[in-house]
Amino acid sequence: MTAAQTAYYKATGSESSSTPAEVGKRVVEGVLGREVPDDRMNALNQGMHWAYGTSWGLPFGIAVGSSRSSDSVVSSGIALATLAWAAGRGELTAMKLAPPPWQDPPSSLAVDVGSHLVYGLATAAAFRAVR
Repeated sequence: MTAAQTAYYKATGSESSSTPAEVGKRVVEGVLGREVPDDRMNALNQGMHWAYGTSWGLPFGIAVGSSRSSDSVVSSGIALATLAWAAGRGELTAMKLAPPPWQDPPSSLAVDVGSHLVYGLATAAAFRAVR
């Protein structure tokens, strides 16, 4: 997902989202009571991206690994992408860090959903490969 987003941002001249860093900043400041310096925001942004994506691995592995059905990589990848995107977007909307998805321009929504599809399909393919 990170590689797909990086390629997109380079191709379009866009900048990556700093929203994950804003979530991390709220956690660090609210829970730990520590300020996050501006020069650490990029590292926090990457850390939050990776932590969120990795945190979906355990429930995905348990659900797919314990399933008796022979779900394809595509169906399980799309399911993971949908859950990760919907949960994340719901959290960001509730935190007032993103508008509801229906208020996004279609091009922005397509990139967001598309990135999560890349993530879900890659995760499902990797899981299938090591299973």
